[in-house]
Amino acid sequence: MAEKSHPRRGSLAYKPQKRSNRLYPTLDAVEDTGEQKVLGFAGYKAGMTRVLRIEDSKNSESKGREVADAVTILECPPLKVFGIRGYEDTVEGKEVLTDIIGDNLHDNLERKIDAPKEGHDPEELEKEKVSEIKLLVHTQPYKAGIGKKKPEVFEMPVGGSVENQIGYAKEKLGGEVSVHDVFDSGEYLDVIGITKGKGWEGAVQRHGVKPMKRKDQKISRKAANLGPWHPDHTSWKVPQAGQTGNVRRTEFNKRLLKIGENPEEVNAEGGFTKYGEVENDYIIVKGSVPGPSKRLTMLRSALRKDSYPKNPEITHIEK
Repeated sequence: MAEKSHPRRGSLAYKPQKRSNRLYPTLDAVEDTGEQKVLGFAGYKAGMTRVLRIEDSKNSESKGREVADAVTILECPPLKVFGIRGYEDTVEGKEVLTDIIGDNLHDNLERKIDAPKEGHDPEELEKEKVSEIKLLVHTQPYKAGIGKKKPEVFEMPVGGSVENQIGYAKEKLGGEVSVHDVFDSGEYLDVIGITKGKGWEGAVQRHGVKPMKRKDQKISRKAANLGPWHPDHTSWKVPQAGQTGNVRRTEFNKRLLKIGENPEEVNAEGGFTKYGEVENDYIIVKGSVPGPSKRLTMLRSALRKDSYPKNPEITHIEK
């Protein structure tokens, strides 16, 4: 008799699905090209719109013609550098060696961390032990006009050798980093964000399980069998109900179509839904971006794409 079998029920592509610890991600893996600059940036998701541009892809049948693309607008107020973090190599990997905190910290930073009243001298950095330098930065949402004062705090890696990293960090301590210092129009980005939280959902919504027929089971929107009697436990592979969304996701190779300085180019009357008006530098990214409006999104140069197309020619931005 032929053996009876069927494909497993549900997708394991995103196992385990666990709620994120916080509403903005960290920036861990980056590509160091040797340039003396910050290797990432962060922006607030304002919303989506549509642009018309001249297709410049070599393999497209529409090359040279005007095409329409759905795009996402990210508002990018400058990041404030309030500290330097030095790492050293140990047997267990990289560990924090020291933190250098600058002077004249913004008052809203106290809403997030307990900052020292007096800053440190950057010369206190033990250069002979340092193996890597990262900047301690915080966002400035009060400049974006989204009704938020409490900033987000995170690390930003720096490119180049250790000596160049130290020199660059000392130069930027207490200053700001703009999106123009990090990216160029036309390049490809990796977008890292925290998706929309959808609460407790069943197996059909959470894992894509196909509902069973009417006579299969009393309940159709579930996995048919949770497992055998022996071993007497349920495998983690069985699709079950649970927390859906609010997880970290990375989308690769999103093309940066434009870095703009004039918000009037993208602001419609009344601003973006659930966001408001863009008031700072902004970027236009082709396609969608994880997360709802007002959520912070991390950006880095693409790790899986080496091509660098020319600056896109945008003919119209829909408001």
